[in-house]
Amino acid sequence: MNSRQQDIYSLVNRTYEDPRVVARYVKIGLWLSEEILLLEHVPEQGHILDLGCGAGRTSIPLAEMGLQVTAIDISEAMTRVARQQASLAGVQVDVRRMDARRLSFADASFDAALFSYNGFELVPGRTGKAEAMAEIHRVLRPGGCLIFCTHSLYAINRHAPARLINLIKVGLARLLGLPSRARELGERVIDDPQEEVKYIQILPPAIWLSLLRAAGFQVLLFNTRRRLEQGRPWGTRGIWEDGERFYVARK
Repeated sequence: MNSRQQDIYSLVNRTYEDPRVVARYVKIGLWLSEEILLLEHVPEQGHILDLGCGAGRTSIPLAEMGLQVTAIDISEAMTRVARQQASLAGVQVDVRRMDARRLSFADASFDAALFSYNGFELVPGRTGKAEAMAEIHRVLRPGGCLIFCTHSLYAINRHAPARLINLIKVGLARLLGLPSRARELGERVIDDPQEEVKYIQILPPAIWLSLLRAAGFQVLLFNTRRRLEQGRPWGTRGIWEDGERFYVARK
């Protein structure tokens, strides 16, 4: 791990050790889009790796579906609450503190993997994301699927002006050699006590698809959360639609 990755990792970890932030993540339940994809791509009673599990929002429903669940997160506070919530729900979840870039599991350990909400976008830089992608591929069994979602760089919503300004700032910093904490496409770094998401990198779909293929995955599905929940296929108008984008890829 290089020094920049370590700095970003520490910044993200500090955020999710904050009890005020942890308290916002105690809600339990799958999105409809997540449930649709899990039922289609994860075998019954399979062993699933829940990456970036937070306080157990997805881990507990996965266990309630009859899956064997191993859940990881970089935050000790989040994993502690996830264990407590699993115990209260009366389900078995193996919760561990772990970095997605350095998985301490044997090859071919899991039937599926889920990286929900913005978890993948909090992994430091494209290099860190590529490392995590390769590790997930390694620990999946042949035929196992990775399901994850991201925000959209192109969505026309209330965040669009801020994304555009940030893109310009990063571009000018690189062009002029100016110091900037955000150095890569789609990065935003805000070390502000009032800001929950202090680091995020929102990449275009083409880069995510490239990362998947470089890790050895076969891409099965790309669609927006809204279209999935409405039973609609991907269409070019989806490029500008608000909401998360889902990816499903097979080893």
